[in-house]
Amino acid sequence: MSGSGYVLGVLGKKQHDAIAERVARNDAAFREANERIRDAARSMELDDDLLIPFICECADVECTEIVKLSGEEYEAVRTDPTRFLNARNHEMSARGWARVVDEFDRYTIVEKVEDAAEVAAELDPRQEEPA
Repeated sequence: MSGSGYVLGVLGKKQHDAIAERVARNDAAFREANERIRDAARSMELDDDLLIPFICECADVECTEIVKLSGEEYEAVRTDPTRFLNARNHEMSARGWARVVDEFDRYTIVEKVEDAAEVAAELDPRQEEPA
């Protein structure tokens, strides 16, 4: 991870650190898949305490680890657009662009930092579109 993390590019537009942006985009792609899983679980009206198989949202594009959470646990992760669900010990794939904020027996919650946090928040499908 480097200093302030961004430079001004052509036309003075902010450019994020390339690694931070890649990490955030990888995580966001998994998050979008998990949003579809959550929507499907809701449409089936599953019990709140039932463990739902979600995809690890780590930065490793080849990760296929399944992490089981209740709908309530998943929603707790999603309260912050910079936080992601990781399988245990998968936070290292963020290459310094995330920090562990909570660990449980079945999963870890990581929070993107600096440029990765900005990109992750921009890509959050739950964020309101500007009017």
